Amino acid sequence: MGVIEDAVAWAIETANDQSHGYSQADRWGPDYDCSSFVISAFEQAGVSLREAGASYTGNMRGPMIACGFVDVTYSIGLASGYGLQPGDVLLNYSAHTCLAIGGSKVANCRTDEGHPQSGDQSGNEIRIQSYWNFPWDCVLRYKGSHIGSNVSGPDTLPGAAAQPRTVLRMGMSGQDVKDLQKKLNSLGYDCGKVDGEYGMATFRAVVTFQEDHQLETDGIAGRMTMAAIEEALAALKDQEPPAAAPDPDAKPSEFWLPDLQLGDKDPAVTLLQAALNIRGFDCGSPDGIFGPKTQAALNRFKESRKMEQDGLVDRDTWNKLLGVIA
Repeated sequence: MGVIEDAVAWAIETANDQSHGYSQADRWGPDYDCSSFVISAFEQAGVSLREAGASYTGNMRGPMIACGFVDVTYSIGLASGYGLQPGDVLLNYSAHTCLAIGGSKVANCRTDEGHPQSGDQSGNEIRIQSYWNFPWDCVLRYKGSHIGSNVSGPDTLPGAAAQPRTVLRMGMSGQDVKDLQKKLNSLGYDCGKVDGEYGMATFRAVVTFQEDHQLETDGIAGRMTMAAIEEALAALKDQEPPAAAPDPDAKPSEFWLPDLQLGDKDPAVTLLQAALNIRGFDCGSPDGIFGPKTQAALNRFKESRKMEQDGLVDRDTWNKLLGVIA
């Protein structure tokens, strides 16, 4: 059987098994509430809705769409249930959800009937019943490409020239996803490794960004989300302090050059040797090795500047040496 068939079969079997009842306190088995019942039906069929972030009616839609569901509300007659197919999820965002099982019937987990004990005490806590309009806000139908499947969104259609995709979602991969990850990371929404794979870390980063920017939290980087990301990047750039102008009075050597002494091997030694040679204190060909000849040339320079001839290069030595060159 496929995902839909497995989900429907599980829902029917669970509804008919009185060891399963309604509970909001202990809701992930053996007892369920309305949302955990529907989520669990697809979880056991292989669709990782909880991993995607679905946990109750108010946050189910986004993770379900990210996991391969599509919104088919426009094709359903909500008053009568016309057009419903087995496996369709009926969702009221704030209050309830249930699962269509075919034949104008739904599997419905709605109330404990006044019996808080585990299990179905009345036979009606989880039940098969005729369709009714709760009212429903939307109807979601599973179409595939769920988490853990081998199905992923292609970068381009066969034979088509590569074009940037305007909608990115879970399971997709490629340069567009990598670019999205870089942008989100730079904004502080951690996608983890920038690998071009639209996985769970990227999905959660998108959801968090959407929550922070009052967008629909569906985990899909569509036109509105991408536009908001670009606006956030532009605002971040505007907040960056301007680069400091160089101080014309600063001494040339007042920067990163390290202290040096006999035996050091460092690119800065090459600069030291070149500077000494330029000033006429011969230390041989600059090779980046602070040897006795370099030390002797350094001490001759220090003697000429009335400095202690200790063979050491410190901040003051750099200032005087490079200041002389300037």
